[in-house]
Amino acid sequence: MSCFGFHFYYISIQRNMASARRGRRKHLSDLDSSDSDESSSDSDESDDESSEDDELLGATSSPSKGSMGRSFQIGNIVVHIIEGNIAKQRVDVIVNSSNPQLDLSQGRASSALLAAAGSRIQRECTQKYPRGVRGGEIAVTTGGNLNCAAIYHAVLTRYSSRKDENMLSDVVTECLEQADSDGFSSMAFPPLGTGYLSFPAHRVAEIMFDCIEDVSSNTLNTISIVMHPHKDSFIQDFLHTASKYSSTTPSLGFEKSIHSSIYFAGSGSSTSVRIGAINVRVVVGALNKEKADVLVHSAPKDLQLSSGALSRVLLNDAGPGLQQELNLVARNGINFGGLATTSGHGLPCKFVFHGALPKWGTSSPDPLTCLSQFMSGCLEAANFNSVGSIAFPTLGIGALGYPVKSAVKEMIDSIKRFAAKHQTYLTDISIVVYGGSSDCGTVHSELLRELGLHQGSGRTSQKPPGSVSTGTSRSVFSGTVSGIRVSLIVGSLPSQNVDVIVNSISQDFSTNSSIASGGAAAALVSAAGPNLVQELRQKNSSKTIPFGTVLVTKGHNLNCAEVFHGALLPWYSKGSGTTNQPDIVLREFVCKCLEKAVSHRYNSIAFPALGTGNLKFPLNSAAACMVAGIVKFSAKNKISDVRIVLYGGSPELQQLEKEFKDELTHPGKKGSAFGPVVPYKQPLPKTEPPRGTPNWFAWKYRQDPRTPSYWTKYTSWKTLKDWNLDVRTTSHSLEQVNQGVYNSIQAALKSTIGGAKIISIQRVENVHLYQKYAVECQRLCRKASVEGSFTPLDKLNGSKGPVKSMKKLDPSITQHTCPEFNEYYFFHGTNANTVQSICSQGLDSRLAASGRLGSGVYGAEVASKSAGYSGPNNQGQHPMFLIRMCLGDVYLTGSGGTFMRPPCKKCSNKTCTTHQELYDSVVANGGAFSDREFVVYDRNQTYPEYIIWYT
Repeated sequence: MSCFGFHFYYISIQRNMASARRGRRKHLSDLDSSDSDESSSDSDESDDESSEDDELLGATSSPSKGSMGRSFQIGNIVVHIIEGNIAKQRVDVIVNSSNPQLDLSQGRASSALLAAAGSRIQRECTQKYPRGVRGGEIAVTTGGNLNCAAIYHAVLTRYSSRKDENMLSDVVTECLEQADSDGFSSMAFPPLGTGYLSFPAHRVAEIMFDCIEDVSSNTLNTISIVMHPHKDSFIQDFLHTASKYSSTTPSLGFEKSIHSSIYFAGSGSSTSVRIGAINVRVVVGALNKEKADVLVHSAPKDLQLSSGALSRVLLNDAGPGLQQELNLVARNGINFGGLATTSGHGLPCKFVFHGALPKWGTSSPDPLTCLSQFMSGCLEAANFNSVGSIAFPTLGIGALGYPVKSAVKEMIDSIKRFAAKHQTYLTDISIVVYGGSSDCGTVHSELLRELGLHQGSGRTSQKPPGSVSTGTSRSVFSGTVSGIRVSLIVGSLPSQNVDVIVNSISQDFSTNSSIASGGAAAALVSAAGPNLVQELRQKNSSKTIPFGTVLVTKGHNLNCAEVFHGALLPWYSKGSGTTNQPDIVLREFVCKCLEKAVSHRYNSIAFPALGTGNLKFPLNSAAACMVAGIVKFSAKNKISDVRIVLYGGSPELQQLEKEFKDELTHPGKKGSAFGPVVPYKQPLPKTEPPRGTPNWFAWKYRQDPRTPSYWTKYTSWKTLKDWNLDVRTTSHSLEQVNQGVYNSIQAALKSTIGGAKIISIQRVENVHLYQKYAVECQRLCRKASVEGSFTPLDKLNGSKGPVKSMKKLDPSITQHTCPEFNEYYFFHGTNANTVQSICSQGLDSRLAASGRLGSGVYGAEVASKSAGYSGPNNQGQHPMFLIRMCLGDVYLTGSGGTFMRPPCKKCSNKTCTTHQELYDSVVANGGAFSDREFVVYDRNQTYPEYIIWYT
C-alpha cells in the first residue's frame, strides 16, 4: 500500500479517536496537578508521595521506557520485578497502599487507583470497615473496574525506626495468607512504603522477599512487584536483593535495547507471554465476544460486511450503524494492507480497525507484505491513540488460504518488531483462534510454538499406568471427594501424564472439525497426531455416537495409555428417545469414564471442564454435574488420582476456578448430587422477575410446572407432577369454556370462515400432555437464559409480521402465552376420526402425510388454511383444534423443503451433524407460500388446548 494510502486511513483513525484521547489527557492533567498539593495532604498515614504513587501515575502519563522485567524463583513463588502500571496488571489481586481511615481519595497512588477502579471500592471500604483498620492490617474489596478479582488495601504508618519494619512484615504476610485463603494464584504489589512513608528500599525488598520465601500456599504461585520506570535506584535495590533470595537465574534484564524480550506471564500458564512491555495472549473463542479496546477485522476490500463469515457476525452483533459508519469513513472501500476505523457500536470494544487482505497466491500485491502492513498499521494506530488493548483474529487463515505457519509467523514477527521499536502505551494483545474452525487445533499449536509455548512437542515416551505428573500445570485444589483424591489444575490437558485423558467430541465425527469441536478437543487431537482420529473412525464405522457413550482409543502421541471420547448435549438442548437431560448425561458420562478406567486397571484420569465452552453449561452447573459423577462412582469404586484440568486461556478462568473449587470443597452443597435437576446457588425468587430478562427465563425454567390457572378439572393448586400421579396417562377431560372464551374463539375462526356455524368449543385438559409441553417451554427458557432472548417472530428480518390468530383472539386468552419464547395460538385442522387420539395422545406427525416443510406438526394463523385439512364426521361436522405452539428460535424460509428437523443455526444445513446449535421451528414466510405455515418437529412443542366443532 502506498504511503499516501496509509496516511489517509491513519488520519481517519486520529479523527475518530480524538475525543477519547482528549478525555484521557484531561484526566492525566488533573492527576499531574495534584503534585503541587502534596504538602497540604501531609498525613502520617497517607503514602502520598511514594514510588508506588509514581509507579501508577508516571507509567500512565509517560509510558515506561523499554519496560521489561526479571523473573526469580523465591521459595515456591515465581516473582516478576517489572516496570509498569499496577492498575493495568491482569492478576487475581492488586495490593494498594492506603491510610487507616481507608479514604482512598487521599494519596496520589490510592486516588489514581480509585479513579481506575471506580467508586464502588470506596463504598465497599466504607460499608465493610466503618471504623477503618489499624496499621499492619488490610481491608479487602472487589477489583471494581480493574482486571483483578480483589484489591487488598494495606495500611502502613510512616517509618521512624526498625520496629516499624515489623508492621511491614505483618501487612505483607497478611496479604499473602489472605490470597491463599481466597484461593488466588497471582498478585501484584507496589514497593510498599518506599516513598513518603520513608521505608528504606533495600529493607522493603528484604522484608517482602522474606515473607514470600516463608509463605506456605496451596494456590499462590506468581507475584509481580510493579516498579515505576524512573526509580532506577529502587529497581536496582529490588533486583540485587531478589538475586540473593532466588534459586534460579533471572529470566530477563531491564536492558534498554531494541531486541524484544519474552517472559512467561505466570508460572504454569501456557497461553500468555510478554513481548517487551506487551502481554500477548492466545485465546480460543470468538472475536465478537472478546473484550478489548480495539477489535481488528479482516474485511472484504469493498468493506461491505454482508459478505464474509466474520464480517456478518460482527455486523449482526454491532448493528447496522457499523456498516453506515464504514460507508462514511471509506465509501470507496480500502486498499489491501490499509485500515479504516469505526466505533464499536454493539460490540464489546471502543473501536474496530477494518482492513483487507488479498487471497493467498496473489502475485501483486504480495499477501504476506499486506498482512505485515495491516498488522503493523493496527499496532501503530492503537499506540498513537493511547489504546491499552487490542484483539486480532488469525489473519489470512481460513477462506483467504494463507498457510498457517506463514501467517502465524508474520503476525508474531510484527508484534516483536513493534515491541522492540516503541515506548508503548499498548499493554495487551490478544490473538483469538476461532474455536469452531476445522483447523483450530493446528492454528493454536502453531501460535504456541511460535511464541515458544508449545507443550508436548517432541514427546514420544508414554508413562506406564499409574504414573502421575502435573508438568507445568498450576494446582488450584487438591483434596478428597467421597474418598477419591481429586486435583483441580490450570494447565494443558494434552500435557497431563496420566493413564487416561477424557475428550469431549461432537456426536458426529465424520470430519476432523467434528472431532475437534472446541478448543480443548482441538488441542488434544493436534497433540495426539492423526492416528487418533483414524483409530476413532476405524473402530466406529457408523461415525455417530450416542450421547453419553464412552469410546476408547489409544493415547498415541499423548502421555497417556488411552483416551476416552464422548459426546454431550448442550445445556439448552433436550433429551430424545431414551436420552436424559444434558445435566444427567454429563453426570453419568463422568461416572462411566471412571468405571471404565477402573475396569481397565488404571489408576489416574484427567478430565477437561466438561460442559463448559461450546456446550454452554452455566459454570456452577458444570462443576456440580462433574462432582456428582465422581460422588456416584465413589459409592462402589475407588481410583487413585482424578484430575479436572481447566484451560488456562479461558476468558472465564477465574470464575471456573471458583465454581469448581467450591463444589470440590463442599460436594453437593447446592443440592443432592444424585438429583435429576442441576442444583442452583440461589433459591427460587418468590416474586416474578421482569419479563423477558435473563432472571425471568431462569425463574421460569426453575419453576415446578402447573396447569393453567383457568383449568377447571385439573386445577393449578397441584403441580403437574402431582396430578400425573393421580390420573392415567391417556386420561383427558373435555371442559366447557366460559362465554368470553367461546366468543373470542368463535370470532377468530369466523374472521376467515365467515359462513361457519359453531356447534361447540371445549377445552382439552390432559395433564400428561401438558406436562410434556411445559417441559419444552422450560427447555426454551433455559436456552434463552444461557444464549440470550429469542428474537420475536415479527422482528425477524423479512418476517410478515405478528401472528394473525393472536390479533383476533381476546387478551383474556392470549395473556396466558409467553411471546418471550415465541409461544402463540394456531389453528390445526384434522379428520373427525383422529380427534379422540389427539385429545389423549397429542398431535403426532407420524400419523399424517408429510407437508411442504417436511414431517412435522403444522399450525396456521388463519382458520381458512386449516379448514382444508378438516374432515367431517357422519353428521357433517368439521373438527378444528386451537393449539398452543412454542416456536423458540425461528427459521424463516420462502422456498420450502423436506425438513426432518429445524436446520443448523450456524450453517443452515438441514442435516448438519457437525454443530450443536439448531433452530427450534420453521416458518414458511412468503415466497412460494401464499399463507404462512408454522412447523415444529417435536410433537411436545404443541398442546391441543381447544377443540372446535363447526359446520
